[in-house]
Amino acid sequence: MGSEEVKEQAKSAVDGFAEEMLQLSLRIQANPEIAYEEVQAAGWVADVLERHGFDVQRGLGGLETAFVASLSGQRPGPVVALIAEYDALPGVGHGCGHNLIAAGAVGAALGLRAVMPRMQGVLKVFGTPAEECTSEPGGKIRLIEAGAFEGVDACLMFHPWTATQLVGSDLAVAALDISFQGTTAHAAADPWRGANALDGVLLTYTNINALRQHVKSDVRIHGIVTHGGDAPNVVPDHASARFAVRSADKEYLEEVVSRVEDCARGATLATGTEVALERIVTLENTLPNEVLAGIVRANLEAEGMGFEDGVFLPGSTDFGNLSQRVPSFWFMLKTHRAGINWHSKVVADEAVSDVAHAAMIQGAKVLAMSCIDLFLDPESAQLARDEFQRNQASG
Repeated sequence: MGSEEVKEQAKSAVDGFAEEMLQLSLRIQANPEIAYEEVQAAGWVADVLERHGFDVQRGLGGLETAFVASLSGQRPGPVVALIAEYDALPGVGHGCGHNLIAAGAVGAALGLRAVMPRMQGVLKVFGTPAEECTSEPGGKIRLIEAGAFEGVDACLMFHPWTATQLVGSDLAVAALDISFQGTTAHAAADPWRGANALDGVLLTYTNINALRQHVKSDVRIHGIVTHGGDAPNVVPDHASARFAVRSADKEYLEEVVSRVEDCARGATLATGTEVALERIVTLENTLPNEVLAGIVRANLEAEGMGFEDGVFLPGSTDFGNLSQRVPSFWFMLKTHRAGINWHSKVVADEAVSDVAHAAMIQGAKVLAMSCIDLFLDPESAQLARDEFQRNQASG
């Protein structure tokens, strides 16, 4: 049986599981769970795969809401992974459409299940929590640290969006907590005895605003005040802020982070306060892999799906960290109307539309077909590994 016949069989199987994919997507979207609280979603996704013959390991890497589901082919070969995300946004729900990612990964896996007896290699589906997390490392980062992706030759994923696009590059990001400690005093009776921690935060903002003119155009610096004091008639002795610093270059990111930290240190000189700086999390930029991109590109074309190529995305994801350690590729899939605000309730509502679900099924087929290419031609997996190592070495 040739590769095209195998792909047709896998696509037919995806269609056969379309209703199960739809119901899984609807259930996850209707029951949004935020980072590291995705107990139901992780369980539902793992249950479907286990019911269809996958060997499922729950609590992967010591994370309650992470898992890996595995299915072996007829003989050894490449280990190819699909990535499922299922966390929601606080106050918004599935405003990033992760219900579609999870159900699409399941659909691709079930399509591949129909042909795995003819494949050489191992299929894995990783359930990765907390992609949206900004207060601590996301699920992929913690799974990397736990060694969960060791031995994986390639990882693939699609992400909902307003257009179908092959991701060329994106932004690395570092999240920082900045806390000022001052001295409390009566704001009217003896303010001269105080050292205003809130002024430290405000001057840090002002210093960063002055910095913006002198960084590269891809850099983004944005933040919030997380604590500004307790009463207006008391000089605040504690105030804090959280900032995110982004850049398309992970090395340049570190330069900008250092300058942001200097902005805070400078504020202490003006206010007589002390500052504590804590790096919460770093999301690395996606490392390109043209071998994997070419495989996905060919399968999008085979399905007659138009797309933009080599697109820069002004966002960040822990998939970037994964791509820096394992040959990986992800693409954006048109599931939503153009022009809508992302990370919004509108996105959450449209994440269960007929259009979104039809696109999800198409995306599942492209993922399945791309995995088949890697299984049937193990040399392509090695080529992806070779390119990955060259890109790592070049920084």
